[in-house]
Amino acid sequence: MSNQMRTSRIAAFFSQPHQPFFALGVFNAILVMLLFIPAFRGMLPVDARLLHAYGMIFLVFTNLFYGFTYTTFPRFSAQPPIENRRYLRVWLLNLLAAVSFYLSLWLPEAFYAAALLMAVSFALTFRIFLPIYARAPEPRSDQYWILVGYGMGVLADLLFLLAQIPCKHCRAGVFFDYGMEVGIYLYLIFLPAVIAFRMVPFFSRVMGYAKSRGLHPALFGLLLAHVLLAGYWPKGLFAVDLLLAALLTREVLRAQLPFPNPDPLLWGLHLALFWLPLGFFAGAAVEFFEAWFGYASLYLPLHLLVLGFLTTILIAFGTRVTLGHGGRALAVDRMGKTIFLFTQVVVLGRLALSLAVARGTLTPWFDISASLWILLFVLWLGKYGRILFPSAR
Repeated sequence: MSNQMRTSRIAAFFSQPHQPFFALGVFNAILVMLLFIPAFRGMLPVDARLLHAYGMIFLVFTNLFYGFTYTTFPRFSAQPPIENRRYLRVWLLNLLAAVSFYLSLWLPEAFYAAALLMAVSFALTFRIFLPIYARAPEPRSDQYWILVGYGMGVLADLLFLLAQIPCKHCRAGVFFDYGMEVGIYLYLIFLPAVIAFRMVPFFSRVMGYAKSRGLHPALFGLLLAHVLLAGYWPKGLFAVDLLLAALLTREVLRAQLPFPNPDPLLWGLHLALFWLPLGFFAGAAVEFFEAWFGYASLYLPLHLLVLGFLTTILIAFGTRVTLGHGGRALAVDRMGKTIFLFTQVVVLGRLALSLAVARGTLTPWFDISASLWILLFVLWLGKYGRILFPSAR
């Protein structure tokens, strides 16, 4: 391959924001879990909880979020696309943060660099998005709450950073626990929920749907209550999650999504949206038995949301963006349908792990659950990598 051809293909890869961000996110999704399996089993001398929590929130999902929002936020706001030199700076920061984080597993001081690089990445994102938001015509409520969601990402990053700073009189575990709660509920769940209630009905051509007034503030407030109760009164979590399930069930029913639908790109999005109330309802039941009867679920409530809702909708959104911006028809074949269905197998695998843990069994369900996650992203990359990476065409 000539140098000129190689340069042109590299330029093509970086010419659209979803390509480098999705690529980095998918790579991290595979690598973080590959490292987590031996770390969880004590075969690697690393902090398995930090690897799993921080790696998934910031190395995996943040890159996938950026790939979608750097593409769609200007469109939401009726503004021109973001110049590639601007988003490439953010991508480079995320790449350096990932490298620093992996180094920190064996050289703990490198974590400070990873967290600070990620904080700068968020800061540059705000510097890019805020002027777009300011120029956007009304209504711009969705853009506002997207920015709030990213603000919660910044807060979670700083809490994880504080948890790693040595301090004789500090309760580092509290910072870590709140970093995880804020990062999952107020960032990973809230931000894509805001986008989902805008984009899923739009893609489904439900033009008569309008979000309930106050949906986003109510959702944010209840998620905030969940985060606070997790630290002060875990026995009350199930009640908050029941309220969240009721709020979201009402909103999903109001949307009147055309489900079942013959278009896999649509029913994949519909499945993800249905998981929002279902995940909170099932999570409330689990939390009740955990808090009042000592049931052990190995974080099942949050995994039902992170896998059922978040992973499903990112696979569906990621597929749609990759096809559309890759110049392909918005249609999936049998393999594409299989990948959408396989996301639900991943959820069931994680459910089986929690049921096994409740009975005092870990092997082989931990390995099965983790391997299903890795296989999901390997399958997606194998199917859509030729479109995502122009150099592979």
